[in-house]
Amino acid sequence: MLKTRQFEDKDAGRVSIILIAAFKSFLLDKFDDLSKAYFEPEEIIARVTKGPGRFSETIAFVAEDDGKVIGYIEVTAGKNGLGMLDIISVDPEFFSKGVGNALMAQAEKFWAEHNQRKIATCVSAHNTKALIYYIKNGFIPEGYQKNHFHEGVDEIILGRFL
Repeated sequence: MLKTRQFEDKDAGRVSIILIAAFKSFLLDKFDDLSKAYFEPEEIIARVTKGPGRFSETIAFVAEDDGKVIGYIEVTAGKNGLGMLDIISVDPEFFSKGVGNALMAQAEKFWAEHNQRKIATCVSAHNTKALIYYIKNGFIPEGYQKNHFHEGVDEIILGRFL
């Protein structure tokens, strides 16, 4: 049974495994030690447990199936009304089973509670599956960044008004 809830520190190990597997799957040889370090459990915890900041608040949610974490979303609400979808990832065994949509629903509720007017994100240009997911969820391409996070990996900038 699919269930979503707020991220807890105890989820970090499983979330790390999901994120590393997902990003390796499309970054391939561009997935380096720095990429891996960004997804280590202590880094995930540090990003989402620091509480509301002066200019924004970051929160994360997980999706579970029978108590096993199978998906993760990390989002930000800005005091200026600009929210961010920082990271979303689903265990490949659970692709196309509504996990991403359940996580997006949690994020949308958070953004609405924080009066966000627009949400921004980006996706690697060659990650077609993720790009299609974003477009199905109302995001539209707004720009393009060459060699953004990694040399040889371009990013499509996406936005969505709430």
